[in-house]
Amino acid sequence: MANRAADRSGQCGAVGALCAACRGHWHSVGHRFAVCHAVRGHRVLDRGRRVCPDRLRPLHGRRLVAAADRLQRGDGVCAADGVLLRAELRTAADHRLQAHAGTGCRRTGGPKPGDDSGIIDRGFALIDLLRASLDGAGLVQSFSGVRTILGQGPEISPEHEALACAYGYCYARRALPGGKPTLLLGRDPRPTGAALGRALVRGFVAGANRTGARLRIIDLGIITTPLAETAVRSLRSDGGVMVTASHNPIEHNGFKFLTGCSASGPHTAPPGALLSAPAMAEVISDVAELAKGGDTAFARLASSIDSESVETALTDHDNESPRIQAERAYLDVIGRDWGIAPHCLKPLTLGPALLDPNGGAGCGIDARVLEHFGVRVIEINAELGYPEHGIDTDGIDPASGRHMLLRVARAAARERAHFGVAFDYDADRGNLVLPGHDETAIIAPQQVAAFNIALALARRRLQGADGSLAVVISDATSLASERVAAAFDAHVFHVETGEINVVTKMHSLRHEGYDVPVGVEGANGGTIFETSTCRDGLQAALSAALAESQPEVAREWMRIACGANGDSFDPSKPLSLPELVASVPVNPNVFLKMSSPPISHGELKRRMEDHFSRTLWPSLGSRFEAYEFQNFEGTQQVAERTGDESGAWRVLLSAGARRAFVFVRGSRTEAGVWRMIVDADDPADFAVIEPAARAMFNYAADSVV
Repeated sequence: MANRAADRSGQCGAVGALCAACRGHWHSVGHRFAVCHAVRGHRVLDRGRRVCPDRLRPLHGRRLVAAADRLQRGDGVCAADGVLLRAELRTAADHRLQAHAGTGCRRTGGPKPGDDSGIIDRGFALIDLLRASLDGAGLVQSFSGVRTILGQGPEISPEHEALACAYGYCYARRALPGGKPTLLLGRDPRPTGAALGRALVRGFVAGANRTGARLRIIDLGIITTPLAETAVRSLRSDGGVMVTASHNPIEHNGFKFLTGCSASGPHTAPPGALLSAPAMAEVISDVAELAKGGDTAFARLASSIDSESVETALTDHDNESPRIQAERAYLDVIGRDWGIAPHCLKPLTLGPALLDPNGGAGCGIDARVLEHFGVRVIEINAELGYPEHGIDTDGIDPASGRHMLLRVARAAARERAHFGVAFDYDADRGNLVLPGHDETAIIAPQQVAAFNIALALARRRLQGADGSLAVVISDATSLASERVAAAFDAHVFHVETGEINVVTKMHSLRHEGYDVPVGVEGANGGTIFETSTCRDGLQAALSAALAESQPEVAREWMRIACGANGDSFDPSKPLSLPELVASVPVNPNVFLKMSSPPISHGELKRRMEDHFSRTLWPSLGSRFEAYEFQNFEGTQQVAERTGDESGAWRVLLSAGARRAFVFVRGSRTEAGVWRMIVDADDPADFAVIEPAARAMFNYAADSVV
């Protein structure tokens, strides 16, 4: 039988191959494994042949990987009883792990001391899987993180395991300082989160082994991104990872690496924040190099780490106490940043606020934090891991054809809440709505950004801050936000789209002596408050709750706004939240998704500039006095484009205080996909510029040969 199985594989059945444990010969069982038949005490099976007590059956997929992981490093001996179970792995047409026939019989003699062939075989398979995953459809690698389509879980494919393992390895090699470092692991409730986290941990351990570090991994479990980032700082960890695909569909998943407290360098983000754009670019580049097979240590180290080692790394210490410490630190930071004290046993006097975590990481925890500070909360759709509607709430509900947030506005009206907040799956975004029954109750993201800037600056003004006020905004943010900042004489600094660019710029400006209470990404309404290092939907809810309970802040904003507009203001008149929201300026603003044939980012921008200067400006010059082409790369507005010229571009038009812009940014991950935003202070200007912007882009795209 052994020979017949070997014949199917084209390899020798048993001749000359010796067991490392007893020097006995091997036989093939079925067509997948080779086992010793001469060790005393082994079970008799199938015509008297003796086989390993760890009974072998034809294995597929993850069961095969688990069996392979039980092999000892180097000599291929089963750790349980010293019996050789070596299985060579290869990548089949679908890139999944399978086994060769008669694999145990490839050796022509007994194993030599230090023979790593079993691990090398699996290492080659790991590299093949990594290459396949990098070529896979749906993979997005950017400075905001990595994500792809993993399915409904709970397990993930070997290709995706290899991808996460490689990223964990490359991140750990750069992040770990040596000695006894600590990394944190957090995730949202997606069904593939646990499996993806284990694959990342495998890479962390391999990276630690490469650097000689004695790594400790704290598993924070299901947690919000803002809380995970706070945990990095409060626990003084050397970094970590948040497993999430944020607002993307449930079958998507990915991960975002966090900057550690020991990180240093000119391009380092603040502790707890995402890796800076240059730092993440280095990790992405490292993974691409791994796929070329040059780093043999990765394949060897990662293939030697079995599932039991991963489990031990996650569970052989206390994970609960660090989680509690992080939650307490989160409460302390919010209280300090906002100047508010916990209510403890006092009545809940703010709100009520309706929260819709939609089964995401914010379930329970965000409501508890708001209640800690006196906000009465009504929570809906709060069963962890069971979303009741689409994850991305800033879109159309396919079931009704209406805006996704309309259901939240209606629920707020039904529950008599003062406002509602819908969170994405890791709770870093919070979309605000007023109670109502139609789309007028939905507060547009650009208006949310301007609203948060207005209240943050009014609060700072009342505190008597004498520093130089500054606000950081992304390049796609409406000019209305700039008008709000200008009303407080705050400096405005622009950065390229990306949360980490806003956070990093805020951090660097503080080192330069600026007082930076807020930063925004207007296109999605995301707001970074005070010392936070990411958007935080909970703090957006807190801002709305405090707007009504701190009338002095509302009055200060109204005084500034009316003064800028030349209007009168009655400070004795109480202001409701809807009236406050309505007081914030809103520009005509449209977001457009455009497409082009394959063309470099720089070439399309040059064509747009040429068309604008030659064709559009002669007609627009009658409405505006000047125009300026602007380019944004990372945390800077640059005079000249650099590198692959993939940063954001816009043309700013001005006529005195009246301005408008056309913003264009190409996707770095989807060829031919471009995003355009047209924004204008004056509706009449907008009506002229919007069709002209479309014509400009179409000219640049259509002229591609």
